[in-house]
Amino acid sequence: MKSATLKRYRIPFLVTGIVLALVFLDFFVGYRQDKILEERKAQKKRVERLAWYLERTNIEDIFYTGEGGRYTMKLKYENVRPDEEMWIMVFSIKAFVQVGTLWRELSVNDMRMKRGDYSVERLKDPLTMTVTFDMPFTDYQELMPGYMHMKINNLSYISAEAVAKEDIIEKNEDVFIYVSTEKKKGKVKTLLR
Repeated sequence: MKSATLKRYRIPFLVTGIVLALVFLDFFVGYRQDKILEERKAQKKRVERLAWYLERTNIEDIFYTGEGGRYTMKLKYENVRPDEEMWIMVFSIKAFVQVGTLWRELSVNDMRMKRGDYSVERLKDPLTMTVTFDMPFTDYQELMPGYMHMKINNLSYISAEAVAKEDIIEKNEDVFIYVSTEKKKGKVKTLLR
């Protein structure tokens, strides 16, 4: 009689055991997924912090070349906390001048574009890039007498790793600057805004 009772309850016990195992498995998988999502969120915040707070782009100098309306501009990219690893790929640099109420794009010659050299650089030491641009306009807006109003647009991609599968931040920033309209060969006076 005891074995008949055990046989009768064996299937419900087996089903209960399977259900409990599935509930435990579901709980474990959910726990692991939450952990992975938290790690990804923390990594994304870290890379955003690198891009928006620790990477600085500055216009170092602008020179008038003396060749028509051609200028040379040096930009400096730096990691303000070199102890934190940062990788950057500067994708494009554009220059605009204000003509009336419009921004007119200037022809920018970035030697990397011709070579197709869009390499990822470790930003431990400051990175300097030099580009040239032509100023074909003479009717530019002078918000300040003797200075043309310019906008420099910089598009770069920033990551915490050299080869990142995800968590790459696209940083598109504009720098507004006033550039002296005086056409003397050499360094040009500028006022940053």
